[in-house]
Amino acid sequence: MDELAAVKAAALAMADAIGRRDVDVVASLLAPGFVHRAPGGQASDAATFTAAIQQIPGEIAFVRLESLAFDLAPGGALVTGIQHARVRIDGEDIDDRRAFVDWLVPHDGAWKFRVAVDMPATAEPAAGQGG
Repeated sequence: MDELAAVKAAALAMADAIGRRDVDVVASLLAPGFVHRAPGGQASDAATFTAAIQQIPGEIAFVRLESLAFDLAPGGALVTGIQHARVRIDGEDIDDRRAFVDWLVPHDGAWKFRVAVDMPATAEPAAGQGG
């Protein structure tokens, strides 16, 4: 598998693991020193990040990645896009779309997430766009 395909596979594996609340898989995709940030917020470590995934309220219908872009650089890869999640809480479906910026690094023969940044929620995509 080439480097771009491996980075894309890691990004999709993370979305899938979050959708299943599989924190063991999520943790396996994180590089040592992983940091999660939200603009204006505190930094969270891997343990806090995985705990937050376990505590997502309701039933997760899906987590999908849209508008993905990849930039490979020596020693790392930048992944940007939109995470679209649908969660059912008390019988109501809630759509959540947010932009993200992830920095992956090669570690132990695999691409791992070193930094993940959630951005403010985005508007609904125009008709015919997105997932």
